This record gives sequence, C-alpha cells and structure tokens, in this order.
Amino acid sequence: MTDTNIITLECVVIKKCIEGDHNFFKKLYDSYKDRVYSTSVRMLGNRLDAEDALQEIFIKVFKNISRFRGDSSFTTWLYKIAVNTCIEHIRKRKKDEKIVDIDPHDDNSPVLPGIRPAENFRLIVESEIEKLPEGYKTVFILHAIEGFKYREIADILDISQGTSKSQFFHAKSLLRKKLLPYLEVLKYEL
Repeated sequence: MTDTNIITLECVVIKKCIEGDHNFFKKLYDSYKDRVYSTSVRMLGNRLDAEDALQEIFIKVFKNISRFRGDSSFTTWLYKIAVNTCIEHIRKRKKDEKIVDIDPHDDNSPVLPGIRPAENFRLIVESEIEKLPEGYKTVFILHAIEGFKYREIADILDISQGTSKSQFFHAKSLLRKKLLPYLEVLKYEL
C-alpha cells in the first residue's frame, strides 16, 4: 500500500467519523491507541495515568473530530490533543507530588541489586527524562522516542521549529549531564 493509499484511507475514516459512524471511530481508535498510549506512558511516567489520559484523549478526539480541517496531518492534530491532555495531567499531579533528586553515589539510588546493569540504566534514564522541564521533556519524547520531525513538533506544540530544536538540544544536554555519573557507576558493575 502506498503513502497516497494510506492518506486516502485515513481521509475516508476521518470523514466517516465526522459523519458519526461509530464503526469508523473504533477503526480510528484501534489505529492510533497503541502509539498514543506509549507516548502517554512516557510523558506521564506511569501506566495508570496513561490509561486515564488515553481515554480522555480519545473522548476529546471523538467530540472534536468535526473541527479537524486538514490544515495539518491527522497525526499532528491527534498528538496536539494527546500532548496537551498529558500536560494537563502533569500540571494537576505537580500540585500534589514532589520529585526527588537521585544521587548515583547514594545507597538509595534507583540502581537495584540483582537487575542487569542495562536494565538499571534504562530505569535511571526514564527517571531522568521524567524530571526534565515540561517543554524539554515533551520535545525530547516526541523527537527522540516517537520520531517526529522538528516541524511536526512545532505544529503539535504551537511553537517555532527553532524552539523545538533548541528544546531538544537543551533536553539532550541536561540528560547527558545527569546520566554521565550513572554511566561511571554502572560501568564498574559490568
């Protein structure tokens, strides 16, 4: 199937959703739920919040599908809703939660005995991504993990392409600075 066929099929599904065909709502949901859920888990840091956000995202999509004008790709429109919904969840949660900094040389660090060093490092990376400032974290997840181009990220977040590049660069720099001490500790465990 070519890209043109996929785009045409997507247009038909969206048109049917706008017309209120519930079978096509299901097709649309099935087509995008896994990817949106994956992004939600990364942005929110846990599966329970991501499941709540996923439901809220698709309720918003289905209620507002008639507002989709096609000025951008459907994926960009969907991710704008998804990212904004996740940001709303993060802001609500920040009122009640306090993120604790972890010292790689501290015995209370997330390095868990009995787990392979690579798995420990993955947990540490996820923890450090979670602690990035909101804008950096969002751009980092969309670009480095989800594979969106800077222009698409700019459209999703209503920022300039230069800002999306800059935020990614700063996120990467912060992560590098935070993760280097862990690499030193973990290399001795290898």
